[in-house]
Amino acid sequence: MTPQGATPEERLRAALRARADEVETSPDALPRIRMRTARARRRGGWAMIGAVAAVATAIAAGVVVFNDNRSDRPPTPATSSTVVPDTSAVPSTSVGPGARPVNLPVYFARDGRLYREFRPATLAEDTDRGRIRAAVEMSLQGRAADPDYRTLWPAGVTVRGIGIDGATVTVDLGDVGSGPADDGPAALAVQQLVYTVSAVSTYTSIRKSDGVRILVDGAPVARLWGSADTAGVLHQAPMLDVQAPVWVIEPAQGAQVGKSFTVYLAGIVWEGTVNLRIRGDGGRVVYEKVVQLSVGAPALGEARVPVTLPPGRYTVESFYISPKDSSVQWVDDHEFSVG
Repeated sequence: MTPQGATPEERLRAALRARADEVETSPDALPRIRMRTARARRRGGWAMIGAVAAVATAIAAGVVVFNDNRSDRPPTPATSSTVVPDTSAVPSTSVGPGARPVNLPVYFARDGRLYREFRPATLAEDTDRGRIRAAVEMSLQGRAADPDYRTLWPAGVTVRGIGIDGATVTVDLGDVGSGPADDGPAALAVQQLVYTVSAVSTYTSIRKSDGVRILVDGAPVARLWGSADTAGVLHQAPMLDVQAPVWVIEPAQGAQVGKSFTVYLAGIVWEGTVNLRIRGDGGRVVYEKVVQLSVGAPALGEARVPVTLPPGRYTVESFYISPKDSSVQWVDDHEFSVG
């Protein structure tokens, strides 16, 4: 943890060290960096110059910083194991004195696989528990922007409390019902929660969660819904087993972009080859390209493709071609506009 009173440069270096081995890919990295350098500029002098130099060095080395260090106050210590009711997360439409808007990584499901979105929330008090609770509630309640994504958890499920013991997070649930929504796979529903907690933990002082405990009405359960193993500390299943093979990360669903923008793709596919297609009015294809991701399966590869289009409404699609029969597989699409 960065010591209280550290300079912006020290905070930035600490963040780089903490994030070098694990990065949760975020579409809002640049605004976060600008926010930190703006804070440094207000403090003035060589501290600002050092912070900017550290950012430039990180970018040149290919290291991307996605964590919000919240340099206006020290991170909340992640040491309490007690599960307590947490009222710090409020609906994203509610804004009051001291409320803080944030974007949090949240996992949803589609066709038996997990997809992630960054979703806005407003926290009445910005704490580790508040961030984790807000993300888990959005995930379990299915508050996705993409209408193709959904939750595997039954309607009415609640988050009773969040506990943090070192890097282990305990989620106490209520009203879990008799089974997953629409008879979905119970094990994947559990992974939806585990992946969400792991992702949002990178935006807390935990930095990297080492597991999740699930309680129901304050008590541990060995098997949720009689079929999903929830005994002990749960960990993320291999990405290849649970995550979607292809994602469109940017433009996000419903986004408005300038005429020159970047399509950001990710995928776990053979040889890292995916296809990018953009459709305009009437479904007409206006852009198409074969894209090589940074790495092939079983690792998660990424690619950024610069595109320029005239104003209008579009749908961006990404998919891969089956090496067996040349069929189109795992299409992920987002509607967006160029303004």
